[in-house]
Amino acid sequence: MRGVWFFFYGTLTGDHDNPVAQQVMPLMQGGQCASLRGRLRAVRTGDGWYPVFQQGAGRVVGRIYRSGRSFSARQLRLLDAYENFDPRSSARSEYLRKALRVRIASGGWVMAQVYVHNRAWHPGLPVIAGGDFAAFLRNRRLRALGAGLEGARRR
Repeated sequence: MRGVWFFFYGTLTGDHDNPVAQQVMPLMQGGQCASLRGRLRAVRTGDGWYPVFQQGAGRVVGRIYRSGRSFSARQLRLLDAYENFDPRSSARSEYLRKALRVRIASGGWVMAQVYVHNRAWHPGLPVIAGGDFAAFLRNRRLRALGAGLEGARRR
């Protein structure tokens, strides 16, 4: 699994403290700023906020990572479970993992694995203007879902 590109735009970036990011980030290289076409909306839970991404007009910013030597199918399953992606059933999946074209801020493009929301958006979900989840949280003094949690939890 070495050398696979991943684009994270939400709680999996190194900007947030959650158990899945803590397990996976040490096995990744990079963390450069990057973007892709699409839009984000915010979902609130009792434990914090997380973003949902859909392809289309607009721009979403995040970070691009490349899986390192120790990254294995085990970590990919962990990421898939965190994102409620079941590779055997798209109908049961809240997200789908897709290869999408991502622009690296320092220049160039890569095809990266991106978790794309697989459900219809509720019209009441707040739009994340500018497509930057970290800025959305900072500007509103909100907490990301999973931040500081001891056990692995969804998003």
